[in-house]
Amino acid sequence: MQILRCLQRASVDYSAEFDAEQFGLPAPDTLHLKNEYRHEVLALELCPIMPIGVIICISGVDSPSATAYYGHALEFYKLGYAVVMVDVGGHIKINDKKYEEVSDVQAITDYIKSKLEYTNLPIIAMGVAMGGTVAIRSMIASYDINAVISLSAFSSFEDYFAFNRTEAEPIYDLPNGGLDMIADMSEADSITLSKLCRVSGIDHRPVLLMQSRGDKFVPYTYFNQLVKATKMNTNEFESYVAEGNEHYVCGDFLNPASDTRYFYVLQRFLKRLTMHIPTLASRKLEDASAI
Repeated sequence: MQILRCLQRASVDYSAEFDAEQFGLPAPDTLHLKNEYRHEVLALELCPIMPIGVIICISGVDSPSATAYYGHALEFYKLGYAVVMVDVGGHIKINDKKYEEVSDVQAITDYIKSKLEYTNLPIIAMGVAMGGTVAIRSMIASYDINAVISLSAFSSFEDYFAFNRTEAEPIYDLPNGGLDMIADMSEADSITLSKLCRVSGIDHRPVLLMQSRGDKFVPYTYFNQLVKATKMNTNEFESYVAEGNEHYVCGDFLNPASDTRYFYVLQRFLKRLTMHIPTLASRKLEDASAI
C-alpha cells in the first residue's frame, strides 16, 4: 500500500520480529484476548516479581513490530514494571466507521485489572507513531489508563496527509486525490471522525510527549500543536525533543538505555508515577526463574 510505504523507515527494519531471548528476557506469556467486537487481540506479557506498574507498549500501524519493544521491556522489567506488548495494525477500523485499536487496548486493560498481582498498580500506555496516537486516544476513552507516553504521534492518516500537503515544510509528494481517497487507501475513519484527541479527555492525568525536531514523517510544527493542546488539559505534562530526524525518537529503539538523554527522561517520568509503591531492593534477570 503506497501510503503505508510512506511511513516506513528504511535504515532500520524495526518491523522485523524479535525474540525475548535475544534481549536476555524470559519467554513472555502469549495472551489471547477478545475486544468488544469479539475480534482476537494477541499480546505478549512479561511480569517481574512484585511489579510496581504495568506498561502497555503499542505498535504503530506498520512498524515497529510489538517485539521491537523488547529493548524497552528489558529496561522496564529491570525497573520493576510488567510489560504487555501489542500490535494494533490489524484492527484499523470496524464497519468503515469506527477505529478499533482503542478497543484492543481496552481488552488489555480489562485483563490487567483482572489480575491480582496488578491490583491498584498504575497502568501506562506507551506508543510510537500511530501507536502513540492510539495511546492518547485510549487514555481519553478510559480512566483505567493512568498515564501516557507518546512518541511521534499524529491524529489520523487523513489529518496527517492533509497537513503535509498544505502546511509542512517541505510539502511532501503524496498521492493525488481527495480526502475520501486518502481515507480509503489508509483504511482510516472519515475526516470528521478521526480528529485526534478531544484532548480535554486527558483530564489532568500525566502525559509525556516525545518527538524528534527533524522528523520527516510527523513534522515538528504538528508536535507543537499537540503540546499546546495537551498542556491546556493537564498540569502533569512533560515533553522531550530530540535533535535529528529519528522517527522513533530514541537513537536506538532496540537499546533505549544507550540513548542516555532519552532514557533519563523516560525513567524520570515513570518513577514519578510509582513513587509510593514499594520496590525490591535489587532486581535481577536471574529472578525470572521464580516467576
